[in-house]
Amino acid sequence: MEMKKFIEMGEKKAGKQIELAKHLNIRPSTLRIVKSGRTSLPAAICIELARYIDVDELEVIAASNLIIEKNEERRKIFESCFKTARTASIVIALGAATMISPTTVNAETTTYKTMYIM
Repeated sequence: MEMKKFIEMGEKKAGKQIELAKHLNIRPSTLRIVKSGRTSLPAAICIELARYIDVDELEVIAASNLIIEKNEERRKIFESCFKTARTASIVIALGAATMISPTTVNAETTTYKTMYIM
């Protein structure tokens, strides 16, 4: 996911870009520049944003780094973070669903008659 989408998620939750900037302790102009794809955010701010919008921290850090990274090998590393984070989220969600989901057991009552042989 692009950094722009993460920022938009934060703006939606905060109500306004200026409110998101206040929450992250950065200037609104910094958010605008990052959203436009001209610079990235420090990792600590990415983590705060990820926690605020309840997404994987690694994905936000990777998205931010992809804005400025020119080295193709490093870009592939950051891009792989999206697949890894999604896979981990799916595994965790499936595990939680399995533990939380009630299981219905349909048991039939069977009556046995006892027969004695002498």
